[in-house]
Amino acid sequence: MGTKAHYETDRKQHAAAAHARGAGDREIPTLPEIEPAAKFYTIREMAREFQVTVRALRFYEDRGMLRPRRDGCVRRYNDQDRLNLKMILKGKQLGFTLTEIHDILTGRGEEFGKYGKTELEMELTAGQIEAQICHLEQQRGQIEGAIATLRKAQQRLLSNAQAKAI
Repeated sequence: MGTKAHYETDRKQHAAAAHARGAGDREIPTLPEIEPAAKFYTIREMAREFQVTVRALRFYEDRGMLRPRRDGCVRRYNDQDRLNLKMILKGKQLGFTLTEIHDILTGRGEEFGKYGKTELEMELTAGQIEAQICHLEQQRGQIEGAIATLRKAQQRLLSNAQAKAI
């Protein structure tokens, strides 16, 4: 009992002394909000999730397109690396070269991803889009020509095989 009474007396005296110094009128400083700890991914987790090889991830790192943190010899990829890899794969799907994708990634600025802009095509200029459409249409024409040539060759082989069978 004596200890509790002593504690209460000390607490009241301390509060009274603080109030007398003017501390009671001051606002208590608040701590800044702590952001959740960033999640890191291993090279194997990244490769598995995005269905790419470990070698491809190392290649993109060598090209400066991914920048994993290093813990000794272990690579730790963060959410920005995941977004970059998503953009790289999307750029390849759209037919861009790695140099073009690198230029798009490096030219997008720090605010990229913060404001919901997480798709590569949202970062393209009208000129880039038009040039890529023209390039893909040209490739399509070349592919259609190659297919037509191969179909003719295939048809010739089938005709020759049928002629020999008779």
